[in-house]
Amino acid sequence: MKRLVVYYSLSGNTKEAAEDIAKALDADLVRLDTVKPMPKSYAAQILVGGGQVAMNKIPKIKKIDADINAYDEIILGTPVWNSKGVPAVNAFLKDSNAANKVKAVFIFSAGGDIKKCTDALVTQLPNLKYTVSLLDKKHADSVNNKSKIEGFVADIKAME
Repeated sequence: MKRLVVYYSLSGNTKEAAEDIAKALDADLVRLDTVKPMPKSYAAQILVGGGQVAMNKIPKIKKIDADINAYDEIILGTPVWNSKGVPAVNAFLKDSNAANKVKAVFIFSAGGDIKKCTDALVTQLPNLKYTVSLLDKKHADSVNNKSKIEGFVADIKAME
């Protein structure tokens, strides 16, 4: 089984989890980046990112350095912005071939409520089997992230 972990990360939370998941699954790793970078200031990031989500704006993303056709499945990582997945992830999922290969999603939130995000992703991902909710490092319950990632990886391995 050839796997690819694709993720978007602004603060580093999703990146760290993506690296751990890719290592545990012996998967390749690709970071999504927008052509136009997000602002540097946190307040501006909230305004721009939240606004993009609210207005369903899909930004252009940089070409990824992987041939999607070479992979059997994709594990997708996204933070939650404005209760939904980030626009860069939505841009990636416009490729139906990529969307069809996503079997598992890990989602980072600051407060733990990922239902709206998961509901939005389910409509785009016909073969989604597993999701896991992870918490920002600033959240007291983020200490459970490691065990959640281990369980998520075990579920994915069980699909083989």
